Amino acid sequence: MISNYRMALLQTLDLFCIVFALALSSFTLEPGLNIFDDYTGASLFTIFFYQLFFYILDGYKVGHEDFKETMGRVLVACLLGIISSATASYAFQHWRFDRETLATLFALSLALCLAWRVLYYRNAEKLIHPLRILLVGVDREGKVRELLAEGLPRARILGYVGEPDQGPESGPCLGAPFNVLELARQEHATMILLLPDAPIDEDIAHELLLAKLRGSMVVDIRSFYEHVVQRLPLTQINDEWLLQSEGFSLNTRGSLRRLKRALDVLISLVLLVITAPIMLLTAIIVRLESPGPVIYKQDRVGLFEKEFTVYKFRSMRADAEKNGAVWASAQDSRVTRFGKLIRKVRIDELPQIWNILKGDMSFIGPRPERMAFVQKLKESIPYYSLRHTVKPGLTGWAQVCYPYGASVEDARRKLEYDLYYIKNMSLLLDIHIVFKTIGVVLFPKGAR
Repeated sequence: MISNYRMALLQTLDLFCIVFALALSSFTLEPGLNIFDDYTGASLFTIFFYQLFFYILDGYKVGHEDFKETMGRVLVACLLGIISSATASYAFQHWRFDRETLATLFALSLALCLAWRVLYYRNAEKLIHPLRILLVGVDREGKVRELLAEGLPRARILGYVGEPDQGPESGPCLGAPFNVLELARQEHATMILLLPDAPIDEDIAHELLLAKLRGSMVVDIRSFYEHVVQRLPLTQINDEWLLQSEGFSLNTRGSLRRLKRALDVLISLVLLVITAPIMLLTAIIVRLESPGPVIYKQDRVGLFEKEFTVYKFRSMRADAEKNGAVWASAQDSRVTRFGKLIRKVRIDELPQIWNILKGDMSFIGPRPERMAFVQKLKESIPYYSLRHTVKPGLTGWAQVCYPYGASVEDARRKLEYDLYYIKNMSLLLDIHIVFKTIGVVLFPKGAR
């Protein structure tokens, strides 16, 4: 995931490139015209829509994915940006660009926004200084190393302070806890990371607090991981931390719950009208392609583990589960040809708008699962029942951050994202998920 500071920096780079591309495009205008003074509206629309689509399409995952995928995101964002800005400014005769200016602006903005990303990829090692981390507490079974490898792959764990002789997976023991600040200076540590079992007494805690107030990075592994990776680490959390940490306030904030429900009803009614032609066409094709019902009904687990019937356009053969409930797999032979398409762009989920109107679901929340899977997952994954303390959603934080899951380990990972959403639930986070969902639909990944 991307920190807020890094995100702001990368967005500023794109903003500079777009403004610079606008300035260079002035040469295509008639003599005496200035692109910012005489085409103020078109320029503002261009900046707004470019930035919007870079955000929606996750154009700032630079260094976290293959460069070809980054290049694809930038290309699509620039295309959608120039089309949207041209469409928006078309209604204003003195604001819209001519075709030559539009073509020049698109080519320049694409070239400039790609150029800094190329430089970033080539110089990532020089630009990013890896964290040097000193652990306070024992990293049993190497769980902390696994967590940091996901969120901060370049971070280096120097060792830990605590009880020695804990095994090779714990790493080197550098000394006793009371000497943590001196050891951090000797090892040139840039962060002191507190584990759940950190052996800290009142005197050590006071020293660490003073060091933090002087500017040292002293953080709790659970809060740090939540902030950086934006999910809760199941291997590190416990009831006490969940109780004492901020969040999990939806069920105690009636106003937020009522507002969320009102928005669900309003948006559902609007979407039913907008998507009616798409759903009608989908129903016709599903009926023509293979025998069986158009709408697929299935019992799912909802709020407080109550079952309800979910509706989807059928994307598999009618006999897909004749032998019982089975997780979908990659290249699943049960999926029809048209079913593959509607799964990729999430059209098969549109009938669930009716579930939202009924109140069984919300637009944003954990995806509902079947009771047979829920019972098994509750036995093997701690805190799995917590995802049922809010209404399930048509889309959610786990759906936009993690590809389709088809195993217990996938369910564990997605639960970490679901718990992050439940803990930090807000309208702003819901809006963020909506934008990311649009990006997932435009760049479908993991749909089965």
